[in-house]
Amino acid sequence: MIGLDPCSPADLDAFLVLALDPRVTARIGDGTPWDRETAVARYRRGMACCRRGDGLWFLARDGDGLVGLVLGELDHLAEIEIGIWLAPDHWGQGHGRALLGLLLPMVGLRFPGVLPTAYADVDHAASAAMLRAAGFAEDGTLTGRYGTEVTRFVLR
Repeated sequence: MIGLDPCSPADLDAFLVLALDPRVTARIGDGTPWDRETAVARYRRGMACCRRGDGLWFLARDGDGLVGLVLGELDHLAEIEIGIWLAPDHWGQGHGRALLGLLLPMVGLRFPGVLPTAYADVDHAASAAMLRAAGFAEDGTLTGRYGTEVTRFVLR
């Protein structure tokens, strides 16, 4: 059974398993592979966000195995941006939707009344389908922060 464990600074190595896999980061930011320095900096920013109370980061595990990372962070629009990173051996098994089902109630408790949003590359049908199945609706297409075309999804 998959469970969520709050991330701590001690979980950096588990995060690096995902962040240094170019198959995982292909749909994050501008899609370029991350080097160790970029990944460590992103993890530290995430942990700082959690310490400030502006974020929730969880490692998803099935027993001792790493399934992925799920997060919600307060963004510049005063919305909670949801992120799901799955280890490639867990793709296509419904784990992303299941993880959203675990994360969203915690986001609602931590950030009551704040709108959960998510962004997916316009050509990533699997992410779009997962978000729709979890109750998100498309809210337009835009050029994201990193210059890629993304679809914005809003939880309805």
